[in-house]
Amino acid sequence: MNVMQHHGDCVAMSSASNNDETKRKSLKELFSQNPSTPAVLEQTREICATYLGGTWETLKTNQIKLRVQEGGMNNYNFVVSLPDDVQTTEKEPRCALLRIYCNMDADEVTVETVIVALLSQKSLGPQLLGIFPGGRLEEFIPSRILTNEEFCNPFVAYEIGRILAYVHSLEMPITKRPRLMHIAEGMMKRLRQAPRWSNAHKMRTTLAKVDPALCPEMITIDILAEELEIAKKCLEKSGSPIVFTNNDLHEGNLLLRDGIEVTKEGLRGRQPGVDPIILIDYEYGSYYYRGFDLSHYCVECCQDNTNKEWPYYHIMQQQWPNEQHQRIYINGYLDKADEITKLNGAKRPQCIADLPVDREAATQRMLKEIRQFAAFPQLLWAIWSFRQAEDYPCEYDFVEYGFDRMAMYYSWKPEMLRYLDGCSS
Repeated sequence: MNVMQHHGDCVAMSSASNNDETKRKSLKELFSQNPSTPAVLEQTREICATYLGGTWETLKTNQIKLRVQEGGMNNYNFVVSLPDDVQTTEKEPRCALLRIYCNMDADEVTVETVIVALLSQKSLGPQLLGIFPGGRLEEFIPSRILTNEEFCNPFVAYEIGRILAYVHSLEMPITKRPRLMHIAEGMMKRLRQAPRWSNAHKMRTTLAKVDPALCPEMITIDILAEELEIAKKCLEKSGSPIVFTNNDLHEGNLLLRDGIEVTKEGLRGRQPGVDPIILIDYEYGSYYYRGFDLSHYCVECCQDNTNKEWPYYHIMQQQWPNEQHQRIYINGYLDKADEITKLNGAKRPQCIADLPVDREAATQRMLKEIRQFAAFPQLLWAIWSFRQAEDYPCEYDFVEYGFDRMAMYYSWKPEMLRYLDGCSS
């Protein structure tokens, strides 16, 4: 290829990239409006006609049915459906989930799209129906997100353990470098530009109950950077294997299929061969430590973002799963990993290759890993919250949430530091 041709191709690629970015921004602005506005409905009709085709191409704007779908802090999610009196062919969907990206850059969109496409092929998530600049169309699975109470149910914990083992056993064609730490460092770069973080802030809590002696008196941007570096060193010493991870496991990213009821006796209404719970949203999906996902479940048992009054979240530290609960969760993980091992001709997947074959010894290792990884999710989401407060102001008090997360980071930090003391096994 000659230089002029190469230059022309680069300009064309740059122009296409800029056009896509413009489309993403315009879609985000449009879909921030009331979904019943004519402009939103017309854009929805155009997207569905283009990417679903068939019957969807024949619809008029006033025939489009659009409603907001609960869940998701980084996307606008909608269920779009056909009128009841419109006929379809057997393979055409009557409903679809429309996701409009809000806070994702082009690289993040590319990675998540690859992940979603591959997971849908493995029946680990909704089928991908269409990709366009600024969003995507997915299969609509009749379901709802879990409540925090259901999320904390031991029978649900067992199912989540099984899901994680399957996800952790996958080979994905994305970078094997620890992208999550890179994301955290990117958020720190944004905070260094914010006027708010040119000053020190008095350490405080709103809902978290933590011994003040564990926390510094002041929080600065340099302290956040120092804590991030300490966490990085600890996790590098952990011995936890690098596997494909979701990195955002909480009740809002878990769908409970319609017809399934979570009870104290188990999950009622489940069908043979159909997973009752589906893990969605791989915006932060990457290769990372097994221990992060494992511990994240326990961490999120103590968080709930459904508070309708200020500060619009709950912290329930007393809901940290006890050992019996954690053992049920770990059994789900190991049971699924054992099934995968049998299917692989006795070859153990990477997610358990480091563990003893003895079930009790493996369980003890994973119990310790959960404890010693518990600090880092708190630090990560504290930094994320502080960044959200700068770029996406709203009534949800991200600053107070960030300080509560920092307090819980400091409460768990002594466990994490055991990795530096050589106490990981």
